[in-house]
Amino acid sequence: MPKTNEKDAYFFSHDCNARNDPKILALRSVYGAEGYGVYFMLIEILREQPEYKLAVNKYIWSTLAMQMQMQADTVQKIIEDCCTEFTDGESNEPLLINDGKHLYSASLLRRMGRVEDVSRIRSAAARKRWENQSCKVFEAGGGDVGNDASGMQKHNKTMQRKEKERKENETICTIGAKEKKPTAKKRDPFSDFAKDDPDLLSALRGFEEMRNKIKKPMTDQAKKRLLTELAKLSGDRDTQIAILHQSEDRCWAGVFALKSDQDYQPGARGSKPRQTSTADKMGALRDLHDAFSGEG
Repeated sequence: MPKTNEKDAYFFSHDCNARNDPKILALRSVYGAEGYGVYFMLIEILREQPEYKLAVNKYIWSTLAMQMQMQADTVQKIIEDCCTEFTDGESNEPLLINDGKHLYSASLLRRMGRVEDVSRIRSAAARKRWENQSCKVFEAGGGDVGNDASGMQKHNKTMQRKEKERKENETICTIGAKEKKPTAKKRDPFSDFAKDDPDLLSALRGFEEMRNKIKKPMTDQAKKRLLTELAKLSGDRDTQIAILHQSEDRCWAGVFALKSDQDYQPGARGSKPRQTSTADKMGALRDLHDAFSGEG
């Protein structure tokens, strides 16, 4: 008798290409999708029955018709043809069998037989593992599995105690996880320096992105040194933003006092070339050296 109270109670294998089976093709050629649906609805009903068979009585066709929401004579005609007409050329086995007492499918019986065989094998293997484990427990305690009833009681108490300890440990771990303080969020030097000035913070982020692009990423210590130098150059936020934009535009690794474009473009339109002293030239070289040497 099939078990109908377990999670696999209604399982039965169904080939994905069942529609192309010769007997099914014959059924479809006569009754189309309607016949195909009646056949497989009946297979599902048979799967739910004791021994996977449906008792044949005077109410069978009206009962099936009610479940399938069809006319009883139509259901009867399709199922009777499945029992007599739709067979294959080799075994001459029809889709369904009506022996006068029961209506059933030989194919379903074979498939469910294999399923039950596998289930029995697995149950026997599980029972054997449990018995072997019990033997080990009783042997360790000096008991006898077959004859010592007190040994079974001791085993049950041991298992209950272990389960109780496991639950207590889980509770302790859960409480410990709740009481664990969250890790403090790492402070960002740029955010601390910019405070509530979004323009300054944007300029700092732009400078940082430029450093990453030129393969000179900044550590937190490098950021702090940069901010110290920036504060020395100017205490005015607008000037600091301009200094950062200057370094970003020219891909300088550091920050420097603002330079006029004319310092780098002698002979600009509307002006005469600026005479540069030797001291100015040396200072410019030092600035360039510092700019491209970068920080740690």
